[in-house]
This record gives sequence, C-alpha cells and structure tokens, in this order.
Amino acid sequence: MNSEQKQLGVSGFKGFRVSIARRVWCSRTLLAAVGYTCFMSESQTQGFIEKDWLYFHYGHEPKSLSDVLSRLRTLPDRLSDFCRYKLTVSPVHVIIFPDREAYLRHLEKTLPKAPRRTSLFVVRGGKPTILAADGPSLQRDLLHEAVHAINFATFGSGQFPLWLDEGMAEWFEADESEQAKTHGDLINTIMGDQRTALAVPLKLTSIERIKTSTKADALSYAASWAWCRFLGDRSTPCHRIWVRYLADIQSGTPAGNLSHRLALAVPNYEVLFLRSLSLKTMSK
Repeated sequence: MNSEQKQLGVSGFKGFRVSIARRVWCSRTLLAAVGYTCFMSESQTQGFIEKDWLYFHYGHEPKSLSDVLSRLRTLPDRLSDFCRYKLTVSPVHVIIFPDREAYLRHLEKTLPKAPRRTSLFVVRGGKPTILAADGPSLQRDLLHEAVHAINFATFGSGQFPLWLDEGMAEWFEADESEQAKTHGDLINTIMGDQRTALAVPLKLTSIERIKTSTKADALSYAASWAWCRFLGDRSTPCHRIWVRYLADIQSGTPAGNLSHRLALAVPNYEVLFLRSLSLKTMSK
C-alpha cells in the first residue's frame, strides 16, 4: 500500500492532518515520513470494522510494537467480557514518539499542563488520540491508554469517574504477576496485618473524591485497580450493582457515586472487598 492509499485508510478523519500541522511537533519526520500501521486490509480501507480500530503513526516502527498488536486487537472483546457490557469501539490515532525526550518536548509545546508520564490519551478537535513514547513501557502504555479510549467512546467523559477509568486501564495493561507486584505489594504494605478494617486510602469513598489525575498517587492507582478487580468478579453481589452503574452512565442517567449504591444494596461491601485483597488475582 503506497502513501496515498494509507491516508485513505483514515476516511472519516478528514482534517486530522491539518490539525496536526497547526501544532509544533518534535520532528518534521513524524509528519513527512510517518509510518502507518493498522489492522485493516486494503479491501477494508473505506470503513472500519469493530476490531480494527487503532491507527499508528511513527517515524520508525518500534521494536516492541508487533508483540502487543494481538492484545490490542482483542482488547475490546476482553474488556466487554469483563464488564458484561457491550462497549463502543471508535477509531483512534496512536502517535508514537521515538523517545521520551521527544515526547516531553511535544507535551511542553502543546499540552504544558498534562501529567509528565510516558503516555496520554487526549481528545483533539473531537478526535481521540493516544500519545506515547517508545521505550521499555510502550506495550503497557498502549494497552493502558487504549482502555481509556474505549471507555471514552462508550461512556463519554461527563459522569465516568476517574478512579474507574484508571482502575480498568491498570487492570488490563499487564498480566497477573506484574499487577500483583505493582499494586498488590503496595496494598499489602498499607494494610499490614490489619484485616478487620479497610485502610482509609483504599476505601471506595476515598478514591471517588479524586477528580483529576494530577491528584492521584501510586496508592490511588493501586486502590482503583483493586476495586475494579473486585467489581469484575461475577461471584460477588457487588458485580451486578456495578454493571447497572455502568449502564446508567452510558445512557446518561444520573449515576452518582457507586459507593452509595453499594452501601444500600450490599451493606457489607467493604468487608467483601477486604476479603478479596487476599485472594489470587483473577485471570484476564
């Protein structure tokens, strides 16, 4: 497929390149010699199918990209199965910078107030975009930000709580052993030998108060991850409350805080969550 044909693969995104050109980028190479990788065959370039939703832009293909493509392709189905809810999948552009320095220079010029992490999900002119730096964490970053993209397409940004968005992204960005190391160890440190009452930073009511990612620390991410793991467990009575909560958000019904619903329907929900902290992480 030549360069012109590759641009046709983004039908429905007219004006996207124009909006890019109006920004100062880290390198002209990213625009002039962009590598365009997608899951679609040439016969599918006039439209999108549900699983073929990510469009990659880069100067040189990252070495680790090919290893994560299959997990990105199946992510919508796996996430939908986890939520027991039909999710919306919309085309998303993924711009991969050659290194962290180039990525940070771009943020400094275009998104000076954005968190200085290694990746971001942003919406520019109504167009969902993932920005990421090539490096050791690229695979995790792409999976993490792709979850944000699916959540945005499904639930919008109005009512969907930050803790839930980040918790789901953390849950699907890595395998069980990595998650246990990243978040489980931190939670165990906070809890210590205390198993009769939930530590305040781990309470759902605590993480519900966090409204911006700049206010979230490592423990907030760990708590959000743990709650999503717990709520996704179909054996707990809290699961159906959570599924209904998601449906209300998607439909635009005022959803409020999930903790309020759980307290009414399952008064001992914190006890059940506390027990889940010592259980083996569920398979994804």
